[in-house]
Amino acid sequence: MPRQHRPVPEPRFTRTSLAVAMACLLALLLPALPAAAQGGGTSRIVEPVTPVVPPRPPVQSYEVESVRLSVDISEQRARVLLSQTVRNTGDGILEIDCLVPLPLNGAVGGLTLVADGRELAGQIYPREEALRIYQEIVSRLRDPALLEFAGHGLFRARAFPVAKGASASVDLTMEYLLPKDGGRVDLDFPLAGSLTQGRTVGRQEITVRIRGASVGAVFSPQEGVSVSREGDLTLAGLVLEKVSPLPSFQLHYQESPGPVGGMLLSHKPEKGEDGYFLFLAEPSVSAEGPELAKTVVFALDRSGSMSGEKFRQAQAALSYVLERLGPEDSFSLVDFASDVSMWRPELELMSAAAREEALSYVRSLRSGGGTNIEGAVAAALDQELGDKPAYLILLTDGEPTVGETDEIRLAEAARKSDRGRGVRIFTFGAGDGVNARLLGRLSGDSSGQNVFVAPREDIEDKVSSFFNKLTSPALVKPALDTGLRTNRLIPPVLPDLFRGSQLALAGRYPSGGKAVLKLTGQAGGERQTFEYPADFADGPVANGQQIALLWAQRRAGQIIEEIDLAARAEPNPELVDELVALSRRYGIMTPYTSFLAAENQALDDRRELSRRARANLGQLDQVTGADANFQREASSALAASPAPLAAPKPAEEKSRELAEMARLDSFAGESRLVLPTVIDGRAFFLKGGRLIEGSLSEGDVERLEPVRRFGPEYFELAGRLAPGQMAYLTQSVPVAFSLDGRNYLVGTE
Repeated sequence: MPRQHRPVPEPRFTRTSLAVAMACLLALLLPALPAAAQGGGTSRIVEPVTPVVPPRPPVQSYEVESVRLSVDISEQRARVLLSQTVRNTGDGILEIDCLVPLPLNGAVGGLTLVADGRELAGQIYPREEALRIYQEIVSRLRDPALLEFAGHGLFRARAFPVAKGASASVDLTMEYLLPKDGGRVDLDFPLAGSLTQGRTVGRQEITVRIRGASVGAVFSPQEGVSVSREGDLTLAGLVLEKVSPLPSFQLHYQESPGPVGGMLLSHKPEKGEDGYFLFLAEPSVSAEGPELAKTVVFALDRSGSMSGEKFRQAQAALSYVLERLGPEDSFSLVDFASDVSMWRPELELMSAAAREEALSYVRSLRSGGGTNIEGAVAAALDQELGDKPAYLILLTDGEPTVGETDEIRLAEAARKSDRGRGVRIFTFGAGDGVNARLLGRLSGDSSGQNVFVAPREDIEDKVSSFFNKLTSPALVKPALDTGLRTNRLIPPVLPDLFRGSQLALAGRYPSGGKAVLKLTGQAGGERQTFEYPADFADGPVANGQQIALLWAQRRAGQIIEEIDLAARAEPNPELVDELVALSRRYGIMTPYTSFLAAENQALDDRRELSRRARANLGQLDQVTGADANFQREASSALAASPAPLAAPKPAEEKSRELAEMARLDSFAGESRLVLPTVIDGRAFFLKGGRLIEGSLSEGDVERLEPVRRFGPEYFELAGRLAPGQMAYLTQSVPVAFSLDGRNYLVGTE
C-alpha cells in the first residue's frame, strides 16, 4: 500500500524510536538565510521551496583531518563528544557556520559548541523550521548532503574564521537519554555532513564506553567494530584512516541481569513480505561461574608435508592446548601419517603428571609418510568420550592419501563414528594443499568451525586464539524457541556459546507480535533455560533494512555452501536463481555473481544471469589450492555474518579480497567492474552513468519519471523519503529507484 504523505509533526524529543542521531555538520560560506528562517517562528507545514539559485560560491580548499566521536553511557544516559578538525589549505580566510542536527528523540541537555576554545552562541529551531533552513541552503549551494538530516531539529551557531594554513576544531558536547525497547538500548548516530561529503577523512575514530555489570549482548552492524570487556566496563571501538566518511554509527546493547544476555532486532518491510530478525546471545559481564568441564581430543597430522617449521608450529599449538586444560577436563592425543597412533588408548583426566607426560610425547613426534585422515578421525571418535561436552581439533595440511579418500564417504564415516553424541569438530587447514571442501564437511556436519591457516600465517597463533575461547563454554548444545512461527533460520543448528563470543541466529517470520524467547542449553553442569521478552516488529523500523541485509548475507553464504557440498556437476538451478536474486536486491557480491556490477550487464535478463552464475559456480570443483581456500573462506564469512567482535580488516586486505573475487569471476574481464552502492539495504548498480536500483527491470528503466534536481518535485520527493533513503538524492550521478509503486530518476541538475 502506498505510504501516505502527512505533515511533519511538532518535535517531541521524548518519543521512543530506534534512531538516535546527532552530528556536527559544517557548511562553507553559507549565504544569509531568509528572515523567516532566522527567527524561532511558529511551527507550520513545510511547503517545497522554489529555489532562486545564485551563482555557486567558489570551491573552498580544505582538508578534513579527523572526526572523533566519544560516547560514555551509564544507566542509559549518554554523554557525547563529537570533534571535527579541518585545515584551511586555501589562499584566504575560511568562514564556517556550524549546523548541528538534534537527536530525533530523547531529552537533550547540556548542549555546548566550542570552536578552538571559544564557546559559540546559537539558536535551536524546531523540525519544520529546520527543514526549511536545510532546503534553503540546498537550493542555494546545490549541496544535497544537508537533506540527509531533514526531519531533525537544528542548532545553528554563528560563523567563525579559519586563517590560511591553520586548523580549527569544533567540539560538540551533549547529554541525552538513549531510547530503550524492552531491555535493548539503541544508539544511532549520523556522521556524514557537507564538510566531509565526497572527501577523504584523515582519521575517523569512534569510542563507546558502556558502564554497568548487567550488559549482555552488544552488536554493531558496522564492519570492523571491536568489543572488549574490562570488569564492569564494555568498550566498543572503531578506527579508520584515509577513507570516505561513515554515514552513521549504530550500536545496540542489552541490559540483562542474567548469566546470558539475549537481544532481538527485527524488521518487517511491508505487508505480504516476511519479516527479518536477528537474535544475539552473549554471556553477561558479571557471569563468572565455574568453568564447564569438557573433553578435548587433538588429532595432529605428522605426514611428510608437515616437516620443518610447519610441524614445529603445530607441536607448539598442541602444547598450548595441553597447558591450558583444567583439572576437570579430559583429553586424548591422536597423531597420524600413513599410520595412526595414540598417546594413551583411553581418555585421561588432566593432572600435573598427565600434562608433563603428554607434553613430552608431543615433543618426541617426528613427521613423515602419507595422510590417513579417515583413520585419525575414527580413532578420535571411537573412544568412550563420557558425558562432558566433547570437541575434536583436527590439524592437517593435506588431502587424504591413505584409507578412504572420497570426501563424501569420509564425512559419512565420521558421522557414524560420532554415534549421535554431538561431538563438535574444529578443523585447521594449514597451507594450500588441504582439501578445503572435506574440512568444511567435517566441521559443518558437527556444528563446529573450519579455520584456514595461510602459508605465511603462524599455526600456533591461529590455534591458540581459537582455543582461548574454547576453554570457557558458557552454553553447550543451545536451542532457541522463538514463540512465533519462523522460517529459514541460519544456522539451522546453533553452535556452542563461549565466553568472550556471541551466538547469532538470523531468520524470517510471517507475522510480528510479542513473544518470549526461550534459549536452552547445558550451563554450569545442568540443563538451563533463559527467557527474553521480545517484540517482533509488524512493520518497518528505522534502519531495519540492515537486519534484512544481514540475513541476506548469511543466506548467500549458506547457498554457496549447499551447492559446494552437493558436489554436483550442475548446480541446483533454484539455488542459483536465489543466489543471483539476493546479489541483485542486496548488492551481495560473491566470486560467482560479481559480474552483476559490470556496466554492460542487464539486471533483468534472468536466464543469462543464471547461466553466468552456474558457469562461475563450477569453480567450486577446485578443492585444493589458494583459490579453493579463498572460495570456502568467502562463503563461510558470509554464512557466519555478522561478526561484531571481529577486528577491522586493513584496507590492503580488503582490496586483495575484492581483486581475488573479480579474478575468480570468469566474466569479470568483459567490462569494467564496479561494486554496487547499497543505500538503506537496497543495491544500486552503475549502468550507463546512472545508479539503477537492482530490482528495476529494463521496462521500468525505460518508463522512469524524471525529477529535476533542486526543483519543486525534488523537495516534494525528499519529504516522502525515510531518513535512510535521503541518500538517494545525494549521489553525484543520476539515481533510478522505486518508491510507493512509482519509479523515479533524480537527475544531476
